[in-house]
Amino acid sequence: MIKLFLKSIVIGVANIIPGVSGGTLAVILNIYDELVEKIGNFLQVNFKTKIEYAKYLAIVAAGAGVGILMFANIIKYSVTNYPKATSIVFSLLVLPSIPYIIKGLDYKKRKNIVSFLIGVLIMLIFIFLNIKYGKDSGSEVMYSLNNTSTFENTYLIKLFVCGLVAAGAMIIPGISGSLLLLMLGEYYNVVAFVSNFTIKPLIFVGLGVASGIVIFSKMIDYLLKNYREVTLFFITGIVTMSVLQIWVNI
Repeated sequence: MIKLFLKSIVIGVANIIPGVSGGTLAVILNIYDELVEKIGNFLQVNFKTKIEYAKYLAIVAAGAGVGILMFANIIKYSVTNYPKATSIVFSLLVLPSIPYIIKGLDYKKRKNIVSFLIGVLIMLIFIFLNIKYGKDSGSEVMYSLNNTSTFENTYLIKLFVCGLVAAGAMIIPGISGSLLLLMLGEYYNVVAFVSNFTIKPLIFVGLGVASGIVIFSKMIDYLLKNYREVTLFFITGIVTMSVLQIWVNI
């Protein structure tokens, strides 16, 4: 359980770095399959199994939360002041581990090759969108609104939607939830909310993230159970190209 907690801290840290995918780190740390299975099937299992799943997920959530809270300011500082060194560290985490994702699988099958290339293509499109839109996203905190403001309510709904979308990216290896928040203009806002413990907007982001994690975990769990080999090659294509994603914003 301590090992799982420490791995979850790493995943939490990854989720606050634009260009780095928490899903990728979960694959590399060998907890991805179990994590999405427990999230995706939590409502379907019996009560005894629910308790086991809840303990596992609570440890992951606590570890990720600790990683985010402890390292939000540190990561923001290192990415801002030492972007190349930070990117090198995460590239070295990702690259050596890629072959283990498809270890023992038949890489010569046509469907596996096609699946891998589709993953590569999707990631290249995502990198292109990041180059086009990511660097121009807003970086100023805008949350200074009156609690009864209609505009604030609209903004809180936007935060929920951003959390939902970012959670999908967290679950899918290779796609960075933080990067999507950056492209949506909310990354620096959310980091500031975490750093300053601004509770109300964090609740809406958290609700969006929780909803997105459940929805996308169920989808990924289904694919891994019914089309495991093809899905893993698809994930490998995304993870392989995610190394380029790490360097895009430097």
